[in-house]
Amino acid sequence: MQIIIISPNNTTHRHWYLPPIKLLMIGLVTVSIIAALTLFMYQSFNTAAVVTETKVVVQQVKPAISDVKIVQQSDEVQDYYAKRLGGLQAEAIRLKSLTEKLASMSGLDTAEYLLNDDSAQGGIERDGTAITNDEFELNLTELETLFSQQSLQLSRVQDYLITEGNIESAIPNGQPIKEGWVSSYYGKRVDPFTGKKAFHHGLDFAGKEGSQVYAVADGIVSWTGKRGGYGDMVDIDHGNGYVTRYAHNKILKVTEGDRITKGQTIALMGSTGRSTGPHVHFEILRDGKTINPYNFIKQ
Repeated sequence: MQIIIISPNNTTHRHWYLPPIKLLMIGLVTVSIIAALTLFMYQSFNTAAVVTETKVVVQQVKPAISDVKIVQQSDEVQDYYAKRLGGLQAEAIRLKSLTEKLASMSGLDTAEYLLNDDSAQGGIERDGTAITNDEFELNLTELETLFSQQSLQLSRVQDYLITEGNIESAIPNGQPIKEGWVSSYYGKRVDPFTGKKAFHHGLDFAGKEGSQVYAVADGIVSWTGKRGGYGDMVDIDHGNGYVTRYAHNKILKVTEGDRITKGQTIALMGSTGRSTGPHVHFEILRDGKTINPYNFIKQ
């Protein structure tokens, strides 16, 4: 193949001779360059499209992630308020029970207050608006505070009713038996089961099985039943921080919530629990800690 180039004024000319092999190589190079440029443009276009689609997908996913977070936060808030509501319901039941007990102690007729029914309410709503989250939180907090105040007030009323009229009768005084003897004192002693030194938190009064066990002061039975090494036991709350405990009984004559007067039979002596024979283990607790009962029985 020959290529001839003539100048514009026809005065000169140049010519080249290209063999077929060189012509083929030039064609291949040219086609390769065109193909490479085409591929580059195609890839550039696809990359831009993918980036665009990715942005769209991310924008679509972001709300979905936000929705998941909102749902999780909603569940957590619901659980939080459910627990608080459950606590308030339990406290309402406890206060109702305490109110009924105080009414029984004082002889007050509570029929007109309908303690077993929901409180009656009414009124005409004209311009009602939805309660906000902040208002709900404020009302819930105020209700918790009110319950706490009522609980404290009722506890004080209970202490007053127990000791009202005759404070001395609500202070432990005397022995829990009429026949028998002291078989073990308060304080350190040799444990009858292990043979090792141990602290004894009460006085043991030994006697005949089935003999009567008496309350040493007025009060309210706060606990009855079996309790570990104590066996069948009775706790009496006398108010002002005093509680007396009678353990190892054979038969219990009172139940939780009973009002007790000094000298009343509360149990029959036995040997239940961790015991070597018929006796009553007698404890006095003041503000939750045991003290030496001997200072009270000798008065």
